[in-house]
Amino acid sequence: MRICILAIALLFPAVAFSQTPAEIEREFLVHLEDIGKYGSYAGGYDEEKILAANAELRRKLLDYGKRLDVLSYSFPKLKGEMFVATSNDGKLRIYSWDLQTGGTMHDYDAVFQYVGKSGKVHTWATGDEEDVFGSFFTEIFQVNARSGPIYLAVSTFVGSTSLNGQSIRAMAISGDRLDQDVKVIKTPSGLKGSVGFAYDFFSVVDRPERPIKLFKFDEARKEFSFPVVIEDEQTRLGRVTNRFITYRFDGKNFVRKN
Repeated sequence: MRICILAIALLFPAVAFSQTPAEIEREFLVHLEDIGKYGSYAGGYDEEKILAANAELRRKLLDYGKRLDVLSYSFPKLKGEMFVATSNDGKLRIYSWDLQTGGTMHDYDAVFQYVGKSGKVHTWATGDEEDVFGSFFTEIFQVNARSGPIYLAVSTFVGSTSLNGQSIRAMAISGDRLDQDVKVIKTPSGLKGSVGFAYDFFSVVDRPERPIKLFKFDEARKEFSFPVVIEDEQTRLGRVTNRFITYRFDGKNFVRKN
């Protein structure tokens, strides 16, 4: 038995590098289909099968993701099935998907893929870290600083049917490590690696885009902005307004402009 297990373990790296990106995409789609079939929202919940499908998708993202051709592949068929956000320079990508193990509060997982200074492609998964676990990533903005690119990853948290939240997180590739908490956002309470806000989804439900995109980025001005959210008697979870808070990059930090 041990010999069989060892043989399978040794065989998988060879298989991982023999699959084309299109074939890998089809494998991902099979696992995503199983997640939808056995998850909480389709009526056929099966705990053992949903956990296995999520684990297998994560494992393959981590393994296949170490290939440069996988990082450069656009995965066109994954649109609508999972979120794939890629930086402008193509050196950072985040795959995220609904685990479909939650209720009105949704659980998400994410796998990060990036090119280190050595040219080697690395992967990393959020796991159970509370600050990022439970969010899906929709966009990666990029600012080129003297020290290298700063990536601004935008994520959404679904706490309930009404309660949502969005945040923007500054990241950078340092050597062969992904720094996910680059403290370059100058807030009244000091330098932070991220800023965010909670809001009532029904205050923006009429917006046409899905997912809702509340962070804006001006590449020419090197600034990001997000709406002012007000709590009132009608919207106790936070009403999204037409006013914005803007942070502009001054060459070192993002500084609030209004």
